[in-house]
Amino acid sequence: MTTPAPRPPSWPRLLLAAALACAAMAPAAAATTNAESGYAARQGFAFALLGGVPAHDGDEAAVAQMLAQFGTETDLAIHTGNIKGRDERCDDKTYARRHALLNGSPVPLVLAPGENDWAECDRPAAGQFGPVERLNRLRELFFDPDDSLGMLKLDLQRQSETARFRGYPENARWEYGDVLFVTLNVPGNQNNYRTGAGRNGEYEERVQADASWLRQAFAAATRLKARGLVLAFSADPHFEGRHTVAGGVDPYAALKTDLARLAAKYAGQVLVVHGGGPSPERGRSRHALADHPLKFNGKTLQNVARVAMPAVPEPAHWIKVNVEPGNRDVFRLEGINTVLRPPQPR
Repeated sequence: MTTPAPRPPSWPRLLLAAALACAAMAPAAAATTNAESGYAARQGFAFALLGGVPAHDGDEAAVAQMLAQFGTETDLAIHTGNIKGRDERCDDKTYARRHALLNGSPVPLVLAPGENDWAECDRPAAGQFGPVERLNRLRELFFDPDDSLGMLKLDLQRQSETARFRGYPENARWEYGDVLFVTLNVPGNQNNYRTGAGRNGEYEERVQADASWLRQAFAAATRLKARGLVLAFSADPHFEGRHTVAGGVDPYAALKTDLARLAAKYAGQVLVVHGGGPSPERGRSRHALADHPLKFNGKTLQNVARVAMPAVPEPAHWIKVNVEPGNRDVFRLEGINTVLRPPQPR
């Protein structure tokens, strides 16, 4: 795996505002080098988390302004999916417009697809498109090259590079500094588990692909001696307990079981980032949620933190995560409007 670093990271975040301003004026480097990645590991870096935006055309200007902030605040960005609203049409025109918007990010941006982007496109308000056909179109438009979105690029390793899972380019990973980043295609409409009669082909095959990619990710993080692993996907998998659909199936059970087992053996810190978190419809605020929700053999995994992006965020809502060499916990949230929960007792 290559070790990408799109530009020398920003000055350490604790410098005075004047120093930050000077750093922001420095020209970006075009090449990616191992030396720059080593600099990121020594000096630290920051990345942005966003999701669920834009929800409609009227949000695009605010999202563009938010993306512009990333150029002086962060080194890369992760979007947890739903680049369009639930009732927006899943047509190529919408996809092209949102691709252009996200591709304008001044830092590399990596997308994990959400249910609004493909799995719920068969809804009348979304145009009654075929979900699998729309997913394949997303793959062509957003995930075909081996690099990220954004004006600066990251070289990504995609699961589609392996023969068995050739059809899953949206599952990606990359190393930045001493952290391994991973994305999975896990949509929030019950993981696209269909309760009708017959074989649930799309769901069953993707669950196998996701499980394989997750295992490879932890193996790679261990081999690389990464201090941390960031896992990003769209759905809220309901870590707090079983989330069953008709027939008593928990469509996220395999993901939760595999993640707990692998994280329990991993020596580093894990940050799980997903969408579908607190929303006004649930009587919650538009704030994000951070906690330690995962258990293994009845014990809370203190090395696993979760950030749940709000399901209905403000159009310019994002969270900043700092990775600092001297921080034993590796990840420090500097989120905007973020509600933090203390770690759960063992």
